[in-house]
Amino acid sequence: MTAEELAPSRRAALAADRVSRDLARWAGSHKLTPVTMAGISVAFAVIAAVWLTGGSARAEAIAFAALLAAYIVGRAGHLMGQRVSPATEWARAACGPLTEFVVYAGIAGGASLGAAARADAGLTGPVGSRLRGTWLAGFEGASWEGVWRLAVAAVIVLAVVQMAALCRPVMPGEVTERPGWFSDLTVNAGGGRLLLAGAVVLLAGARVTFLLLIVLGLLGFCAIIGSRSRSAWPRVLGYRGDGPVSVWIGRHVDGRLPALPPLIVGLLVTGMLVALGLQNLPGILAITPVEAMLLASLASWHPHHGPRDWLAPPLIVAGECVFIAALGFAGRVPPPATFALVAVVALHHLDLAYRARNELVPSEIGPLVREEGQLPYSDRSGFGWDGRLIITGIAAWGVVSPVIYPLLALYLWGLLGRDWLEGWSAGHAAVNG
Repeated sequence: MTAEELAPSRRAALAADRVSRDLARWAGSHKLTPVTMAGISVAFAVIAAVWLTGGSARAEAIAFAALLAAYIVGRAGHLMGQRVSPATEWARAACGPLTEFVVYAGIAGGASLGAAARADAGLTGPVGSRLRGTWLAGFEGASWEGVWRLAVAAVIVLAVVQMAALCRPVMPGEVTERPGWFSDLTVNAGGGRLLLAGAVVLLAGARVTFLLLIVLGLLGFCAIIGSRSRSAWPRVLGYRGDGPVSVWIGRHVDGRLPALPPLIVGLLVTGMLVALGLQNLPGILAITPVEAMLLASLASWHPHHGPRDWLAPPLIVAGECVFIAALGFAGRVPPPATFALVAVVALHHLDLAYRARNELVPSEIGPLVREEGQLPYSDRSGFGWDGRLIITGIAAWGVVSPVIYPLLALYLWGLLGRDWLEGWSAGHAAVNG
């Protein structure tokens, strides 16, 4: 795709920014909050996702209009100059990836519901029709399931980038969501990426859209790693999302092992087994990647003060989501169920990280007091990353993954909603009351 073909989406973004400023002033005068604007943005994304499942050029054009509205409203919410409470910060941050996840589901659904979409392998539009005989048509599988695999990969990349941006050391007073087209397309969820996704779907179809989003996310992750900051280090120990098993294992080591080496070893073993194919692992060997990833538990009590220890939480997110996704596709779990589980796991990780950042911990997440105020939280209600890996691994061993994945996804989505209603919303009301 050339710059000329994507020019309409760029011009739309510039025009939308001007409208967003006017909308922000109007919303402020009518006492609308940034959280309300973020919620309206998600609602427009849901409308776009519904139209994206239509599969026709007309439906995709209407979906692009809804995405433009979602971008304008979301941008207006960020431009509103109001006091930002921890609850407001998390709500606005969560609505970004949630908006993208909803849109991803709509794009993948459009590639799997229509007979025409199945025939062209998710390559539509004037550009996609030229690519049907290339390697793109069979990448990650030529059927509609291959499109869902790409959608799940895009979710994982976005989740890792969001966690890395949250964990990256920053200067006091530095703005983490930096303005600029590069950050808007690679790091900041729910921004210009929405308009780009809508334009690429119209031009080339679902496959090219997801591949482009994956590449942009990887560029954003590299930019975060390469950024230099003489900063105060965030206390990322609470960002890991450890469960009771991980905390129990780490307690015996008592923080003597560094954070990254055991985690990297576990990721390498898990990555190799995933690349070889989890469906080829017989019986109990299906949980071998779980045992490898549990090596990261040895550092659950480490203070994470090293220069690169802030990478531990995003790498844990990557390892967990990749394993769950690979096991789901190998275990004949319906692709939408795998997508839903990976998406809610990503949001649950971000929720825990924001709670640890603001020291707002649900009653089910027990703090274990450490020296210097360090709190390795035990995510009991969400089972922790370690518990979820054990559950999904045992489900694969017992050949019940198609049942466990939807049930676990429903439970975690319900837990996320309950935690918002009982915790974050109460904090938001206290600040704005």
